[in-house]
Amino acid sequence: MSKLTVLQKEALLRGINQIPVNLIKKKIDAGEFTIDECLENGLDSSKIEEIQLLEIEEASTKKKMEEDQDFYNKINNDEIIIQEIQRALIDGRVTEEGLLNNTEIDEELLKRILGYSKQFHPSENNDVPLIDGTDVFFFGKSESGKSCVLASIFTYAENQGIFVDNMVSIKGINYKNLLVRELKNGILPDATQATEEAVTYITTELHLNEEVNPLNFVEMSGEFFSAAAKDPSYWENTIDAHGYLSNSNKKLLFFIVDYNMYNEGEFNDATQDQEINLILSQLDLYEKALKNTYCIYIIVNKSDKFPEDVVDKNAFAKDFFIENFRGVYKNLKIKQEKHGFELRSFHFSTGEFILKNSYLKAINSECPKTVIDSISKQAARKKSKGWFSKVFSTTEEL
Repeated sequence: MSKLTVLQKEALLRGINQIPVNLIKKKIDAGEFTIDECLENGLDSSKIEEIQLLEIEEASTKKKMEEDQDFYNKINNDEIIIQEIQRALIDGRVTEEGLLNNTEIDEELLKRILGYSKQFHPSENNDVPLIDGTDVFFFGKSESGKSCVLASIFTYAENQGIFVDNMVSIKGINYKNLLVRELKNGILPDATQATEEAVTYITTELHLNEEVNPLNFVEMSGEFFSAAAKDPSYWENTIDAHGYLSNSNKKLLFFIVDYNMYNEGEFNDATQDQEINLILSQLDLYEKALKNTYCIYIIVNKSDKFPEDVVDKNAFAKDFFIENFRGVYKNLKIKQEKHGFELRSFHFSTGEFILKNSYLKAINSECPKTVIDSISKQAARKKSKGWFSKVFSTTEEL
């Protein structure tokens, strides 16, 4: 549009009150005349107020666009969790169309975000005795991903149809089903409560390689062990909840180590190695438990955070543990020499995460398969008197 001539400008100003307010505003914004010139030519006070309202509205719109773009950028940079996106949609701060047009979110993921819902995971105190079979214990510091590892194992087993539930532990079965249902929807388990009753017992049968092996999965709250690291009185009669450790069943002990937690630095409370050593020291009080332990596993979790050039992730996980958890490693060697259990390490990743690690986009099946295959072989074998294998000689199956 060509610039106004002097005569055109004078004509417009003389009839300023006949011009629509939005057009006056455009002329002022374009620098074709000023608000003072409009006032000099008798601009009505009502129109001045309308112009001021337009300015406020435009400033608000501009600010909203900037805020929206900042929100979209954070999503694309993986800086916002899924719950925050859902809340923004519910509150009307962003729109579905805006997310689809300005972020990497597609229609399928948008549907998942809209339907995202977490259920409370109660601490299930199963006070029924463990049935005859192999007891599989999971220990780990709070937020190490212990529940995620379990959820991954159960999800893989359900997809393969190799676990047959035993309703003896109905509370545990309900908990297991909740973990599987949520993981399939990309939802990660919340932390379990730090109470003496936070013991989850899940009984199932493993049907694999033409063999049937009864398994008792026992998960104890990582938050409980963190609390016990601060106050040892928490330990009294609780690590052997309901006699689960001191029974005569064959035992497999899994210790979950969080690779990412270690690398980011553990500055609050006890570190992972301190808490694991605390657990190991308590196990000394239950000679029967270690005597009946066939294998202790070190699971280096969140291996998706390993350096990109790592080829053999199991070898990297083993070296990482030996180098950075030397006290735990030595403690395990001493106990292995005394009790003759096998010691093994595996890397583990639940899958591919997005939205600041709050949503599981793709489930990893390789890691839970490796763990289940090893459990199957351990459950089927017999432990020879005086037998013990070389510490960390291999991460291959028996």
